[in-house]
Amino acid sequence: MEVRDTRFVKEALAVARLALEADNPIAEITGGTGSGKSTAAKRIVEVLGAKRIACWDGISRHQLLKKAAEALGIEGTGAVDRLLMDAVEEGAARRMLVVDEANKLNWRALEALRYLADECNVAVVLVGTEFYERQFTGARTRELLLQLGRRIGAKRSRMGHLDRAETYSHILKPVCGDCADKEIVTKFWHGCRKGNWGDGMELAQECRRLMAVHELPALNAAVLDAALAWTANRHAVEV
Repeated sequence: MEVRDTRFVKEALAVARLALEADNPIAEITGGTGSGKSTAAKRIVEVLGAKRIACWDGISRHQLLKKAAEALGIEGTGAVDRLLMDAVEEGAARRMLVVDEANKLNWRALEALRYLADECNVAVVLVGTEFYERQFTGARTRELLLQLGRRIGAKRSRMGHLDRAETYSHILKPVCGDCADKEIVTKFWHGCRKGNWGDGMELAQECRRLMAVHELPALNAAVLDAALAWTANRHAVEV
């Protein structure tokens, strides 16, 4: 599905553009689960030509740098060394690396990303849940974290919930079509935790599935109720 430019996605694009132009080219996009962080990351890739990598629990510094090198087109033996040591041609365009799930990185990996931004002409956009204060408490790592925070500065964006109108225009209408019933729109908005992007997309897709099964041209209250019951039950099972 086409990525929608919600106000939060627009803000994320704005801080990414700032990182491309800044002396300290590191930006940060945070937000809760389902707030649309990865959607924003993919939009940055699409609009600004960035390269995206995703982290996992336990990823090492070397694994991170290897993925970064591959994403930036540096492959083969010694790719990490060439990423870190090769001189960037004078006047070369700055590259951009979007690091999704960055909250899973340890301080060594974050230091490596800071080096890429400081020395290798790579703009870095960190995407993930807020994690700094909880993860780094030691005297040494705390100082490194403060250095990273200073480089990020004001280049920060936090994803949040959409209001009712945005939920309709960016989620419900694109997935399920026009809906003139304001009560249904309001109920949908409440049903996806008042505009949570992930919950909204899941609920809308379930509505669309039920509409297709029953060959309905438009969303109605019965379909929405059935979709809400399914999603509520699924979330209850997950807990």
